[in-house]
Amino acid sequence: MARKTSVQENRSHSQTDDFITRTHVLPLLTNKKKRQELIEEHRLNPIGLPGQGGHPASRHSADLARVIDKFRRQGMEGKYVRICVVPHTGYKIGITSGIRGVPVKILGKVYDSEDACEHAIFKKRVKDILEKYS
Repeated sequence: MARKTSVQENRSHSQTDDFITRTHVLPLLTNKKKRQELIEEHRLNPIGLPGQGGHPASRHSADLARVIDKFRRQGMEGKYVRICVVPHTGYKIGITSGIRGVPVKILGKVYDSEDACEHAIFKKRVKDILEKYS
């Protein structure tokens, strides 16, 4: 069988993403104090809040946005997603297979809000990236 080409393996994207991760994301997450600040900022505002009643939108800091953008660039295989199991009151974390038609694996813990579930996903992603690059 012929070896896959660089294009087929998406090597250019992978190497660029790895560079960005090592240069701009890992320094934020390997510093324990900074990591805790980002986790707390995310806990207080996990998905960003739209402006309401004449007040501006509540956006994430540049550092948190950088980390979230890294997580969004992840491929679909093994990606964490929020699954609504009871409208407005019950959410679980799912893990995608990355293969069309293969069901999402749903984890057991139920979260009482979208924000709580999103924050749990964020913490899982932080843990995963630190393990991958340790």
